[in-house]
Amino acid sequence: MLGAVGGSVAAFAGCLSGGGGSGADSLTVSVYGGAYGNVFEETVAAAYEEETGTTVNVSKAWSNRVSKLRSASQGDGDPPYDLIGLSGFNYLTARNEELLTPVRYENVPNAEMVWPFFREYRTDEYGVPGEGGVLGIVYKDDSPHATTWSEFMEVDAPAGMNGGYWKNPLLIAALLTDEAEGVGEIYDPSMHDAMFSTLEQLSENIATWYRGGADVWSALGGGTIDYGAFYYASGLAGIDSRPDSNYQMVLPETSPGYFTNFCVTNTDKRDEAERFLDFMLRTDIQTAWNQNGYYVPANQNVAGDYAERLQGVYPESNDEMESFFIIGNAEELSPYQSDLSDRFTEITTQ
Repeated sequence: MLGAVGGSVAAFAGCLSGGGGSGADSLTVSVYGGAYGNVFEETVAAAYEEETGTTVNVSKAWSNRVSKLRSASQGDGDPPYDLIGLSGFNYLTARNEELLTPVRYENVPNAEMVWPFFREYRTDEYGVPGEGGVLGIVYKDDSPHATTWSEFMEVDAPAGMNGGYWKNPLLIAALLTDEAEGVGEIYDPSMHDAMFSTLEQLSENIATWYRGGADVWSALGGGTIDYGAFYYASGLAGIDSRPDSNYQMVLPETSPGYFTNFCVTNTDKRDEAERFLDFMLRTDIQTAWNQNGYYVPANQNVAGDYAERLQGVYPESNDEMESFFIIGNAEELSPYQSDLSDRFTEITTQ
């Protein structure tokens, strides 16, 4: 799939509107690693370079990105990135430590096209939503084994789940615990015991708690698991890059997920950074990003033009978007973060 992305960019770059001279020679944008970073670089960043002449350096990594911002701030150095995509606790931490500059929305008019759900779920003062994703189930051969999260505790086949970060598995455990509506258990300490009891039951059928995307494909290919929880968009991109494999994805009706706020750091390239944000939210760019990477677009105008395999899968209204995403609210979970992480680690490393 990724090999075709560059061609896709070339195909639509000539159709881009707007542009003109750029105010900065370069921008550095920090995004997640793996297939995500490759798609962003070859679809969004390359199109911006083509239109404006500004070089976009894409820094791809899964960890230590906020800590690098912090180190630069404490050392009175320039931030290592002009823009950074953050979600959950990383976004909350960067905001609270004043590592980000508020977005001047008069310079980002395309933000008006962002789904209200994304803009209202958490403050977007320090970053505009760019894309989102939800957990699906990846499987090999002809049977998905499970099409709901409850079937992870019922199916007699080795399963996998992400053990590198506690929030999504705990949201699944909360969904399967009947103490509160939705995932209310994760926000109520009096219900944490019941939620972790569910996680313990779930863990009995988990053959491996993998640490990252590469581990998923290794576990599937090596026969350690027959199916597992994995981000839907990343799974589809991974399947595209393995055309000879018999891997497929299914999306449960309700799934944990995330969305990313793209933030301006304390950079002296604030004007150019905001120009990039406005470009990133344009309908043609968001459409190409969805077609090539399968992420849920922040721009609601893309809803009628999702990639073919996403038709009828992703939401097409704001109400559907609200019910589609189960996102752990970092601000509400912050008081319990350490305890939840420690208890999760104890169960998943037994």
